[in-house]
This record gives sequence, C-alpha cells and structure tokens, in this order.
Amino acid sequence: MPGLIDFLPTADALIELSAEDLGMILLQLAQQERGSNFTLSNIETPVWNANTAGYPHHKRLPVGRAIAEAWLWLQNEGLMMVAPDQPNGWFCLTRKGAGLTNAADIDAYRHGNLLPVGVLHPKLAEKVRPMFLRGDYAIAVLQSFIEVEIAVRAASGLSNDWIGAKLMREAFKPENGKLTDTETVTSERIALMELFAGSSGHCRNPSAHRAVNMGRVSAAQLIGFASYLMMIVDSMQRSNKAQ
Repeated sequence: MPGLIDFLPTADALIELSAEDLGMILLQLAQQERGSNFTLSNIETPVWNANTAGYPHHKRLPVGRAIAEAWLWLQNEGLMMVAPDQPNGWFCLTRKGAGLTNAADIDAYRHGNLLPVGVLHPKLAEKVRPMFLRGDYAIAVLQSFIEVEIAVRAASGLSNDWIGAKLMREAFKPENGKLTDTETVTSERIALMELFAGSSGHCRNPSAHRAVNMGRVSAAQLIGFASYLMMIVDSMQRSNKAQ
C-alpha cells in the first residue's frame, strides 16, 4: 500500500508543498484506511521508520510542522474530523472527505474550492461555476460578463441595442443614469461608470473576440469581480424601487 514517502520521496519536496496540496495527498492516504479511524502518526511515522536519505533527522521538525498544517487544513475544510467514538488523537473522514474517492473527485474539489458558491452571485453560481469546474475558464469568464451586461440592461430598462461599454456609460451616466445614485458625489458616480465600462472592455471583450489562454486562478478572480459587479446592480435596482 503506498505511503507518504511514495508520493514525496524527499523532505524538501514535502516542505515545499502548500498546506492544500499536501493535505490532498494526506487525504488520499487516509482513503486507504477504508473507512477506519486513523492517527497522524499512522501517516507520518512510516516516513521516519524507512531510514531513507531523503528524510534526514534534521528535517524532522519542518516536516512535522508541514504535515500538521496540512492536517489542520483538512479539518478546517470539513474533510476530516476527530473520531467521536475514539480516544483523543484519533480521526476519521467526514462524509464529504470519504466521497472524494478518486483523482477526478479530488481535482474537482480543488477547482471548486477556488471559487466557492458562497462568494458568488446566485446567477453566476448557477450558470458559470459549472463551466469553471469543467476547466472552461475563458468561456466561464466571458459568460460572467455577459451576465453582467444582461443584468445592467434589465435593471436600467435599456433596449438590446445598448451593448458593451456604451451600455454601461448610459446606465451609469453620472448626471441621470438609471443606475446612478445621485446622492453620491460626482467623482464617485464617474468612477462607478468607468468601472463598469472598463470591465466590458478589459474582462469581456478579449474572450469574446479571440482565443484567450486563461489560467484557473485568473479566471476565478475575474468571475469573482463579475459577481461583485452584479451585486452592485442588484443594490442599485433595489434602491431605485424603494424611491
């Protein structure tokens, strides 16, 4: 049965990993227990018992701390918990942790963890997040800002002829735009208009007009920004209805 040393043959390789990456390896090792309870020493001790040159004694403290950090990360993520029916120091997988049974499940979880539902506008959580989880990053970003445009057009009552930056500048026109808060100072109204207009040109248009090489971190950041813009639109729409 593979152990930690089979994944990470040297102490330096282990120490260099983030808590998330190391945690997912520990999760796979815990999966091998087939539903049994386990302790931290069950996973860590075999490394030192192997007496391999890859894990010299002077690396014991940083290795132990890295593993403990990853162990804590697994608990904070709700993938592992203290075993309620065992003595102190024993753990078990949660139902969520036990459900990640293969590499595809683990990869999907890591992707989803980068873009949690709780921080997304409901519309983007429903329509865009599945694209992101599939790895269609550029398409997910494009769809996010299409949804922003649709939301702005609907909230402002403008026709489908209004698109892109032109739509944003009309809807958030500092003097009398349908989505303008006239109680704020002029400079803030202008800034909000430029924020929406700039998002259309910088975030939406590149993916709409050409192939874009988009990484998952950048995609998550842009989708999060689109979600923020949609929250603003919702807030402006509620404010207008209240007046």
